[in-house]
Amino acid sequence: MTSHDDAVGLGKVAKGSARRRDLDLMRTFVVMGLFFFHSARVFDTTEWYVKNDRTSEIVDVLLSFAAMWGMPLLFVVSGMGIWYSLRSRTIGAFAGERVRRLLVPLVFGLLVIVPPQVWTWLRGDPDYDESYWAFLPRFFDVKLTLGSFPFVLGDDPAAGLFEPGHLWFLVVLLAFSLLYLPVFWYLRQPAGRGLVKRLAQHSDHLWVIAAAGLPFGVLDAVFGNDVNLAGWSRYSYALFILYGYTMAADRRFGRAIHRHRKGVLLLAAATFVVVGALFAIGGDREGSDVMLDYDAVSVAMRVIRGVSGWLWVAAIMGFASVSTKPKLTANTANRKPTVLDRFSAYTSEAVLPIYVLHQTVIVLLGFYVVTWPINSGLRYVAIVLTSMVTAFVIYDVAVRRTRLTRFVFGMKPPARDEAQHAGEIDPA
Repeated sequence: MTSHDDAVGLGKVAKGSARRRDLDLMRTFVVMGLFFFHSARVFDTTEWYVKNDRTSEIVDVLLSFAAMWGMPLLFVVSGMGIWYSLRSRTIGAFAGERVRRLLVPLVFGLLVIVPPQVWTWLRGDPDYDESYWAFLPRFFDVKLTLGSFPFVLGDDPAAGLFEPGHLWFLVVLLAFSLLYLPVFWYLRQPAGRGLVKRLAQHSDHLWVIAAAGLPFGVLDAVFGNDVNLAGWSRYSYALFILYGYTMAADRRFGRAIHRHRKGVLLLAAATFVVVGALFAIGGDREGSDVMLDYDAVSVAMRVIRGVSGWLWVAAIMGFASVSTKPKLTANTANRKPTVLDRFSAYTSEAVLPIYVLHQTVIVLLGFYVVTWPINSGLRYVAIVLTSMVTAFVIYDVAVRRTRLTRFVFGMKPPARDEAQHAGEIDPA
């Protein structure tokens, strides 16, 4: 290979590394944002595990805005990660990895991480005095609910305590990742690659990017918005996974979104205002639920909300795609890792365990912080900071240092050959 060819090859490696880093940072951004989001749940007017003595409708609005793009963005990034993962794996190997990386922490989380949240919620009643060990068997009083796929386990109506908590994300991601295996296989074939190529050729128009949100609106109009799934239907999340996979398969999708990012942002803001107006109109009617009803106002709200949610995701990704093209020099391979590289490497490995831990830590700490003799703003800051520090201390001290704890939290073994997995992005 000539020196020019060497430089080009090294440049491609550098570009791939930059893309992996950007994807890891985007995933980290969303998961870290969940500390702020779920800590704010303590102060909104809706029911949650822990409640402050003073709540605010302003917090409701802010959380509604964040819910429109937060988890959808995480599913899109997960879909992109799946595409990168399949570059270095067969479909069968990917399926096995999905089970190990998602099912194991899901089962562990349901057994260990989620129950304390529900017990803490019960302890909010001054008359409740049941011990945790007496409560635990009642939490696991479950029944099969195949009609609620992918949530195939539900609580027994007599007990009513079991729930997946925040681990619903793992349930949805695991189930649809496996169901999509034939689709992923097809999109890797010449016919599938040709289909993606044809779609990408027509993506560089603002109206096309906006129209891509219509399927989400239709899904939410038909199936309703589930408040237990951050205000989206499980089928919309499944589509976000597929969008992420397709966007990673052809860079022209990302370039189109980046080019039209300002227009996308304006459309996102405009549709959000319309959603708020329709929600206010529908919410004023006694006994109505615009998230689930099928009257004209409710359906229109959900259709526009689905489009708006996609536009916010696209706008964020458009403004975030600012990586510069690396210089094609022989020094590229010998470049020392930057602080951002090291941060990305650390957080990319930590992000799944932190996700599993974060809400339980928030609930347990919030239960005590809301009793502190300080104002609500300081309580919020205290919950965010203490929960974030506590979760990372638990991760760093108790999770990442042994094979067993890494396994139950869905992490790779500590001494894995990096060369074997060059070019891979963790799809979780």
